[in-house]
Amino acid sequence: MNFKKIHQEILKKSSEYVIIKNEIEKNGIIEVQKSELDLFTFIIKTIISQQISNKVAQSLWKKFCLFFKKEYPNRNDIVNKKQLNEALEHTGISQKKKSYIKAFYDNSKNLIDQLEFQSDEEIRTSLIKFSGIGNWTCDMVLIFYLKRINIFPNSDLIIKKTTEKLCILENKKIDFSNSFSPYLSIFSLHLWKMSKRVL
Repeated sequence: MNFKKIHQEILKKSSEYVIIKNEIEKNGIIEVQKSELDLFTFIIKTIISQQISNKVAQSLWKKFCLFFKKEYPNRNDIVNKKQLNEALEHTGISQKKKSYIKAFYDNSKNLIDQLEFQSDEEIRTSLIKFSGIGNWTCDMVLIFYLKRINIFPNSDLIIKKTTEKLCILENKKIDFSNSFSPYLSIFSLHLWKMSKRVL
């Protein structure tokens, strides 16, 4: 994937928005790195991260990894459900999230092998049927694991706040989905990065 070319395209698309273009220029070229996790543990990590700050999410994930004595545990490191339960107890997440992850472990083995070959909408349909997996989790999987290029996670709180603030700063209503397609995933990464300055 040519991230330099995508950056130039996003800059071109932002040309009518003075503040947005300036913020994107400050961010520089953004790339999506390949995850060191397998898809199963990536989804576990994403469920753990739901509705909590990045700092807390990183701390909980670190505890999960320490249980397996590995920086990047994968599904093969989880011998059985009993061991998974012990790992989740060690991590200290809520009972609800534990139940979501255990149910996903029970029912996802065949699905995981198929996901990478599905369309964005097929992936959403496949994942959302699991309790505890909604649009935000699907968006994270699509952007950060499967590296799909045109995903806009507008249910994300930071994305919502940043886009609202940018509309105020630009003094106009902006249809971000339309303006920055087909590069919404990369544009979203710009929004997260510029939020530290804009909000």
